[in-house]
Amino acid sequence: MRRSAPVSAGFTLIEVLVVVTIVAIAGAIIVPHMLTPSSWGVQAAGRIVIADLLFAQNEAIARQAVRRVIFDPPNNSYRVTDAAGNVVNVPFRGGDYIVDFNRDQRFNGVRLENVAFDGGQPLQIEFDPLGTPSNGGVLDVATNNTSYRINVAPITGRITIAPL
Repeated sequence: MRRSAPVSAGFTLIEVLVVVTIVAIAGAIIVPHMLTPSSWGVQAAGRIVIADLLFAQNEAIARQAVRRVIFDPPNNSYRVTDAAGNVVNVPFRGGDYIVDFNRDQRFNGVRLENVAFDGGQPLQIEFDPLGTPSNGGVLDVATNNTSYRINVAPITGRITIAPL
């Protein structure tokens, strides 16, 4: 009895070309939308704001003193202060802890919007010596076509970010 040669499992050249073409078309459509320069800036701004909120929270714990982050949406800036309102001086940042999105070219076109913290001071959040925020709230960082909402949970101080 004669045995037939085993059939090798594989793809034909046509099948491989079809798959490569589909992946190339999908990449050509999706990647430019994901990597627009304005989205880079707003994502970086969101990360900076989160890092600075966490810095203020950790600074309050380390110094056992109140720290505030005070936002100034009309001037597109914010600062970290002590309980008396003095701007915190941080040598590794080159001085006063002030972030101004208008002066930093990395954040060209990024705006602070919808800053709304609960309590008496809607434009600021205060961390007590245990790192607990006095209030929770939200703020948005946005460009013309991309926006992210940063949420600070009351009591726990958990900070999250999500696209709008």
